[in-house]
Amino acid sequence: MSNQLQWIVARLGDDYNWWVESTSVPTGTPPGLSSILDPRQVAHLREILVEYRQYGLTQQQWARAFTFFTLQSEIAEGQVRLVPADDETAEVFALPVIDPEGESPYSDFLDAVVSARVRKLNATHGYLTDCTADELTTELEMLDVDRYFSDESRHCFDELNEILEWEPAEWEDPSES
Repeated sequence: MSNQLQWIVARLGDDYNWWVESTSVPTGTPPGLSSILDPRQVAHLREILVEYRQYGLTQQQWARAFTFFTLQSEIAEGQVRLVPADDETAEVFALPVIDPEGESPYSDFLDAVVSARVRKLNATHGYLTDCTADELTTELEMLDVDRYFSDESRHCFDELNEILEWEPAEWEDPSES
């Protein structure tokens, strides 16, 4: 168990999201830059992602993408100690499993969410041409370029919501005017 996290200290940020302050094992990410989903965000995402199962997203992808923790104690105002959860269906915090090299279960999960979002949009909307995963990722990458100069890290909840709320730009057909 030497490479597995035995505990996490998380702090509530000014943005009202939880951020990893310290861990039992170094993660390679500087303290305060790793985001962690709180139980309310986990419940919200679980509820929303159910509708994406028919578009290829699986429960296993979700389970592999996160390590689940439960509250052990409150250390101070806005600071908690978390330990691995025995039951990931209970009220849990969820830490994305991210490999510093970029390939990770969380990255794979984001790709799966992008694909499922595009499939859902194409199946439920009457677009003139189908939207594509490339279109979605290109638009979100453009937003990231704009945020590059910001000193704030982006929370994984915001990252997932951007994908789940994305819709292609619809242009008016000039021949219909």
